[in-house]
Amino acid sequence: PEAYPPTFIPRSITLENFVYIFTKSRNFGVMPFLNSFIYASGTALLTVGICSLSGYALSRYRFPGRRWIGVAMFLLNMLPALSKLIALYIMYSRLGLYDTRIGLILLYTAGQVAFGTWVMKGYFDSIPLDLEEAARVDGASPWQCLLYVTLPLSLPGMGAVAVNAFSSGWDEFMLALTLTQSKELRPYTVALSALVGEYGRVAWHHVSAAGVVSLLPIVLLFVIFQRAFVAGLSAGGTK
Repeated sequence: PEAYPPTFIPRSITLENFVYIFTKSRNFGVMPFLNSFIYASGTALLTVGICSLSGYALSRYRFPGRRWIGVAMFLLNMLPALSKLIALYIMYSRLGLYDTRIGLILLYTAGQVAFGTWVMKGYFDSIPLDLEEAARVDGASPWQCLLYVTLPLSLPGMGAVAVNAFSSGWDEFMLALTLTQSKELRPYTVALSALVGEYGRVAWHHVSAAGVVSLLPIVLLFVIFQRAFVAGLSAGGTK
């Protein structure tokens, strides 16, 4: 239960607030967290796949306009998200992507491609080209060189891109609020905003419990993959 005035040291320890947000709240529950996990995981997988291929192409091949591709991607991502909301709403409504899971995953992925591509490019630059040339001498095709030689060596870079994409998809609020309508599809960030005014006032004990739970996946992710994350960013950022 909440106390007024609030205190930093609780008088008693209870799990009642955690039980409430998952079992009794009208605007919260397990589904928003499941939706956020789907959005974040889908974004991470799709981002790693796209950025691995695009980063490899920018690192290994020379073609006209190669440098300008990266500049164009960064310029597009420099636009504030609020300036694109109306255009995105109209486009998603016409394409049938409004209020869909795949629509949010595609949009979150688009926002991560520029950063992920340059991280992967930097990591591929750190892998000696001699390894691929040796594989080609032994009869390997370009795709086999990528799948069996280069990608296994670039796992730290892929881990860094995946962690960054997952955390971005997990925490996003504005796009999800604008492009979803169904209660069954909204992520925990939107559900948390609804929880704030569930009874016409801010129930800080419920909001705090939901906030603590929302932090756990990101904390666990960084604890488990912190070495890969640091190694991937270091290699990708210095080349």
